[in-house]
This record gives sequence, C-alpha cells and structure tokens, in this order.
Amino acid sequence: MPNIKSYLFLLIFIFSSIALYSQNNKGDIVLEDLVEDIASNTDEDVDYTEIYDDLEFFLNNKINLNTATEDELKRLHFLDQIRIDSILMWKEKVGFKSETDLYLLGFSYDEVETLLNFVYIGDKKEEVVKFNPASAFKWGSHEIYFRTNGYLEPMVGYNIPDSVIEQNPDKSRYLGSPIRLYTKYKFHYKNFVQWGFTAEKDPGEQFFKGSEKYGFDYYSAHLQLENIWRFKRVVIGDFQAQFGEGLTLWTGLSFGKSALVSNVKKNGRGIKKYSSTDENNFLRGVGMMMDFGDFTLSAFGSYHKIDAGIGLIDTLNLDYDVLQITSIQNSGYHRTPTEIANRHSIGQTVFGGNISYSNNFMKSGITFVNYNFSADLVRNLKPYEYFDFQGNSIYNVGWNYEFSLDKFHFFGESSMSSNIALATIDGVYFSPEQRIRLVALYRNYSMHYQSMMTAALAEGSDNQNEKGLYVGMSLYPAPSFEFSAYVDSYTFPWLDYRINSTKASGYEYLTQLKYNPNGDISMYLRFKHEIKPQNISEELPIKYPVNTTRWNLRYHISYQITQALTLSNRIEFSGYEKDKSIEKGFMVYQDVKFKPKTTNLTLYFRYAIFDAPYDARIYAYENDVLYAFSIPGYFYKGYRTYVTAKYDITKHLTAWIKASRFGYSDRTVLSEGSLNEINGNTKTQINFELRYKF
Repeated sequence: MPNIKSYLFLLIFIFSSIALYSQNNKGDIVLEDLVEDIASNTDEDVDYTEIYDDLEFFLNNKINLNTATEDELKRLHFLDQIRIDSILMWKEKVGFKSETDLYLLGFSYDEVETLLNFVYIGDKKEEVVKFNPASAFKWGSHEIYFRTNGYLEPMVGYNIPDSVIEQNPDKSRYLGSPIRLYTKYKFHYKNFVQWGFTAEKDPGEQFFKGSEKYGFDYYSAHLQLENIWRFKRVVIGDFQAQFGEGLTLWTGLSFGKSALVSNVKKNGRGIKKYSSTDENNFLRGVGMMMDFGDFTLSAFGSYHKIDAGIGLIDTLNLDYDVLQITSIQNSGYHRTPTEIANRHSIGQTVFGGNISYSNNFMKSGITFVNYNFSADLVRNLKPYEYFDFQGNSIYNVGWNYEFSLDKFHFFGESSMSSNIALATIDGVYFSPEQRIRLVALYRNYSMHYQSMMTAALAEGSDNQNEKGLYVGMSLYPAPSFEFSAYVDSYTFPWLDYRINSTKASGYEYLTQLKYNPNGDISMYLRFKHEIKPQNISEELPIKYPVNTTRWNLRYHISYQITQALTLSNRIEFSGYEKDKSIEKGFMVYQDVKFKPKTTNLTLYFRYAIFDAPYDARIYAYENDVLYAFSIPGYFYKGYRTYVTAKYDITKHLTAWIKASRFGYSDRTVLSEGSLNEINGNTKTQINFELRYKF
C-alpha cells in the first residue's frame, strides 16, 4: 500500500501539470469519455461494443458532411438531436465549405476537434457509392478475434473438495474452468453488407463437456444488408429493434443521464444487427425496414430460448416441459447447477413492427410489439412488485413524434400495455442562440404499465411507477469553454425496491466545466449530487424510507508531453450519508500512454490509490484489450494498477495483453462468503487478445 508521500506526490503532479500542454488525440479518447459517462450511472456489466463498432467504422470511413444522412450522424453517439438537425439544415441550405462553418453553427472548439476525427468536408455532388456484389467480395474487410482472460488467485467456487460434492451433488459451485474464452468474426463492405458471429464462454462455465457439449455457452450470428432496392435494411439472425424514445420497444445499448446532458433524446435506428455478448437484450430471427417515399415500414419476428427460474414441470411428459416459471433470469451465467437448470428453460416469441412518416418538418411513428412465453410467469410478488406482469403473453403499442417550430424541437412517445395502462415521455430542445442548448423532459409512467424490452429515461430499473422532470443545459461562453448541467427530480407513486412508502421522491443534479484551449490541454471539473429515498438500515418491525445523500467531485486533466507520450491525471472525492452516518472516500490516479512512432508498440499504464467505503465507491474507465470494457469500482482501501500493451505484429495481425491488479491494505479475504471468495488481499487478472484482418 502506498504511503502518504506517494499520495502527496500524485497531488502535486496533478496540479503542477496544468503548466504542461500539447495536443490531445481526440480520436483515442472519444470512446473513453462516452463509455465512462454511461458507466458512471449504472452498476450493470454493460457491453459497449456497439459504440466501439460505430466509432471505429467512421474513423476509417469518414462521413462527408455535405452528403451525410441522419442515420449516419446518429451512429456517432456523441451528437445530440440539435447538433444533428443543424448539420442537416446547413448541408441542405448552404453546404459546408470549411470547418469554420461548424463554429458558425455554435460548435465549440472541443466539439469540432472531436467531430473531425469522423467526418470530412467534401464535394456536395460527390458520387454516392452504390452496392455492387462483386465489389463487396473483392473489397470487403474480414476480421477474426480471439480473447481469453482469467484471475491468478484461486477462488472458492472452483476448489470445493470432491468429497463434499459426492455428499451434495447440487451444492452451489462452479462446474467449469475459471477462464473466459471469446471469439468473433466479422465482415463488412461499406454499410451495404455485414455478417459475422460471436461466441463466448464465461468464467465457471463448462467447455465441450457437461452441459456444454457444443463448446461455447453463447453463440450469436447475423447477416445485415442495407440500401438494396426498397429495403433500407434487412437482418437475418440476431438483431436489435429501437424505436421512438424507447418506451414501447428498445433493445441494445441505451444512453441515460450523464455528463452528455443534452443526449437524453433517443436516436434509435430501427432494425439493426446485434453482435454483442449480452445474452438477453436482443432478438433472434428476421427483421427488415422498407422505404416507401416518406414512409418507412419495419417488421420483425423472433424466437429463442431464455433463462428462467422454474416453478412447475409437467412430469407426465418425457420431455419434462416447464409449465410455470417464477422469474426471468438476465445474468447470462451458466456456471452452477442451479444456473444450468434454469438455462434456456422456456421459449420467447416476439413479433411486431413500426410504421413511420417523415418529412422536412416532422416525424411520427406507431410501434407494436407482442411477447409470448412457452410457460406462465407466476411469481410470489412482494408488495412493491404488486403491479408487475404475470402470465404468458403481453403486448405494447406506442406512438412517437418529433417536430420543429422555430428554435424549438419537440419530441416524445406515449405507450399502452396490454392491461390498458399508459406511460408517456415528452421533451423539448430549445436553442435561443447557437451557443446555448436547453432541454426539458417530462415522464409519467403508470404504476400499472407493463413492458419487457424498454429503455426510456428513468431513475428506476424499468419504465414503471415513476414521474419525473429532467432539465439540462449546455453553454459555450467561449470557444475553449463548455459548461453543462442538469437537474432531475422524480417521484415513485407506489412502493419501490427498498422504498416502503408511496409518493417517495428524490432528485439529482450535475454540473461540469470543461476547458480545452486550442487543443493544447483538456481538463474538466465535475460535481454530482443526489438525494434518494431508501429504507432505514436499522432492524425495525416496519421499515420506512429516509433520504440518502451521495456526491462526487472530480477533477480530470489530459495533456501530451511529446508526440509519443500522453499523460492523464484524476482526483475524485465521494461521499455517502444515511441514517446520520457519513462516509467519505477518494481516488487519485496517474495514466501514461506511450506510443513511439518508430515502433508498432502502444503502452497504457495506470497507478491509482483509493480509500472509499462501498456506498461511496468511485468508478473509472480503463483501457483494455479490444472489445473488452473495464469500468471497475474503487472501494475499500488500497491500490489499483494495470498495464495494457498493443503490438502490431504485422499489417494484418495485432496482439493485446493487459495485466491488472487490485491490492487492499484493509482486507485479508476478498468477496467473503461468495463463490468468488479469495483468501488474500490481491486480485490479479490477465487479458490476452489477437486480431487478424484481411
């Protein structure tokens, strides 16, 4: 564990570094900023492959701003609807002649520098490439990936004696090896043709034995065709469906509240391929989108088996059909006897579609989705779950809209579930002048509303039992400065998880000041504060909610010493208060990126020290091997360090390796009481990946 001298050295290094400057490589840090902003608001293990795929594609296939489509601009993720609309308007009415036009539209220096990594300004009459099957096979790009990782320290779940298992065969334990295996293949030709497959085995899952006789636990494959005849897009295999504001149907990655305060409006792309490793949030079958002038018709059908807790089995049937389930499982893990028993236990059929109308002034669409399960969901509901869905069939139908009126842009969606319950979300963007962007978003989700695949803005885990108002703004007082802030207040009309009260309410706010003078230096200061109700911790016959307070203060700076050496520093303080108990924490790190031009080697290094209780934990993004995303939580007392190396062995073959370790000075046992328990105070992981492109 580092001593106080190490801590003081890092503090001095951070604040003295303001005097150093050079240009940041924005293309390298856009992904980091986006992922970290999302991860700071969730504890879930989210796959960010979709963001990486889109940004990497446009890093290598830049968009001509004078021919850009709305769909292409949405795939940049960091552009909000106001920015997208302003680009499309300027393209149609004036045409882009230089990057100066972006400043005239109110873009900050930082926004322009970021955007120019993915776009260029070309001829307005530049010929649009059309699909040619012969060219696709000749000029298409193939990529093959293989990745493996694991922890060096032994975990309890992998080392239960055979004598214990013989006496209790159903004892919870990991049946497979502690190694994760991942492989991926993808092909693409421009945006016209994409196909590929993904396979993964999680740690603890079996491989070519036991319940996994066919190797990997998870397989995914897809074929996507775009802009062929009237078909805007056709996907066969695994796909996503994203419409409106995510209140009726949304699968895959979704943005919520973050420092990107004006990105709360969804930018769904309808039907599109799915190639991530989340084993639940996708559809499997056929989906298509067809253009008919101003109208777009989307339709899809899906069937695959999902995990569920088994309640009742038909023992008279030799196949032991499941008649009732008690829950739908979303972890994707199949490591223990119980998890394996619940694996793919019921079938899920999903079908539906969307019809939308769009012109230069407005967009509107109607979405329908129906879910059918091969067994009844019958749950022992807790009081806060009283209005949750039960049965074997549910549908949702919704209407979404957006239109512009002078400097206002209105948008929203209203949806109804099969029990005739309603939910709605309505918002407006307002830009009184080019350097000011304001957004307000009101939501009202009935406690009776039921849905399966949705992702509209919410404080809770689903779009039910919530009313709220979100207000955000982004100001650009000077080209080098950006000030962002939001306030979100909400109420839960009915009981909620760990909230034994009706009409409980809370709020949160975030402020951030970002400074990037001419690309020489980049820094920001961020403060986030939240007050949220939660049941009292004391053991009482009847628990009641009290307000909990959580806050984070962060200062981050990035700068480039030479063309080969980039440094980043961060210091973050956190706090948590409940039942008059106050906990505080901190984390400070030093990042180094070394990429000499004379070699094919790139190195990333971090050393961090931290001291934070679990409830005041701090999250920080880490550079990792390709398609592996690490945003660990820093809590307890100790250090975190990692080294990631990328080496281009040949023009076609690249290797990554990452070694990381948590070390704790106040622990002798980690994850105590779980199957992941480690007898010691360190946790060391090794990741290795190969990519072959041809």
